[in-house]
Amino acid sequence: MIIKKILISLVVFTSLSLFFFITDYREKIANAEITRQQLSILETLDPFITTDERLVQLLAKGNNKAWLHLAKLHGDFNANTAYQLAEYYRRSKQIRLAELWYRVAIRQQHLLARIALANIYFKHQKYAEIKPLLLSIAVNDTALAMLYKIALYQGDLAFIAEHKNRLAQGDNIGFYNELEQFSVFSESEEQKKSEEKHEYNLEKNIKNNSACSVDVQLFATNLKGLRHGQQLMSAFEHQKLAKYICLRTPKYIPAEAINCLHSVSENISCNTSVWITRDDINTRYIGVIVEQGGANVDHGIMYIDQDDNLDVLIHELSHFIGFVDEYPLPKQHQKCQQVQQNPFAHNLVVLPDYYQGEREKLRASILSQVPWRNLIKHSTPILSKYQQGWTLATPVTYQNEIGLFTTASCNKQRKTQAFKPLASRTKLEYFELYFPEIYLNIIELAPKLFLMPNYHFNLKRDLAH
Repeated sequence: MIIKKILISLVVFTSLSLFFFITDYREKIANAEITRQQLSILETLDPFITTDERLVQLLAKGNNKAWLHLAKLHGDFNANTAYQLAEYYRRSKQIRLAELWYRVAIRQQHLLARIALANIYFKHQKYAEIKPLLLSIAVNDTALAMLYKIALYQGDLAFIAEHKNRLAQGDNIGFYNELEQFSVFSESEEQKKSEEKHEYNLEKNIKNNSACSVDVQLFATNLKGLRHGQQLMSAFEHQKLAKYICLRTPKYIPAEAINCLHSVSENISCNTSVWITRDDINTRYIGVIVEQGGANVDHGIMYIDQDDNLDVLIHELSHFIGFVDEYPLPKQHQKCQQVQQNPFAHNLVVLPDYYQGEREKLRASILSQVPWRNLIKHSTPILSKYQQGWTLATPVTYQNEIGLFTTASCNKQRKTQAFKPLASRTKLEYFELYFPEIYLNIIELAPKLFLMPNYHFNLKRDLAH
């Protein structure tokens, strides 16, 4: 009997001790004071609640400090907790800590942590670190799609060709179709037939629209550029210049193939020799979308970066059909070296600014050099009395008329002066401004008269060099 009482007393004492012990450790958890060793003991002695459940309860109570403290202890040997910690730091913009805990979760075979860390690397352009991270889980649709984005950046044509059948299955079928539309994959018979049909319909549309003077094949070096090109193309269809310029769906070209050599602040400049080997270009001009650099048109090739907007696109495309910039051109620009012998642009003439002789005869001679002469009213003056002769320029009192107004195009070359049809500033001077209706009327006078040479000019020039 005595032994039984002793045993009961021991059980009661042990239970009370265990209760107070567990209660004390629970308080340490709530106060963010528990150690890793104490947590291990608590998990052994408390069979009624797991650490995962404690973490959920702490979040429910809004005790973020305690949750963070406990999660750090638990995450070292629990993949899901490590992943939740990484997500917490990512949402808090503490990217280094997020990366650390993603890697802890990855060491414990957490699949989503690999994808999440790859997304961070992609955002920060750490492309070389993504493939080793995801290749082992390429059977995952999300991982495979990310690997394809990286392959496009890196020009990894072998990977693109090797895994395309798997990409065409499961959740990535839409992505596969998008890449096929951008001519990312090597041509299959079905793709050739599809492209031939597309080309036939496009040519038919161009022929139906007889005013469409030129067409431009777009290219881009990565998925963002391809998608941006498609968006620009769709937006451009609603612009008035679309009557004269036809854009074709962007095609993929690896960045290393065009080997662009320029800084962020410099005009985009790329190797043209690659275009010699392309037999899929049926357009007069080429438009290349790269990751960064200053937009410009070099004879038959337009360059823009993947963040340039529709305003920039319209400005650059206008050069193809014969419009010249109305802001100061480089001092060595060919058109500003001397007075023009013949008209060379829809919106610009380079003429002497001082004349002597009979006003009406001078007017007729000057206007013979002006493409928009038929739009200038006879009542709108272009010459003003100056000393023993005349100065060329329509007076500011006629600023709402079409005439000959000075422009800044040749300001860096003091010996020549450029003139434009309007007194107001236009999109040819500032991207954000409007493209004048008058300029569209000028195009109608001679849509193909001042076209840039096609891209073969660039090839011949660069081969000669």
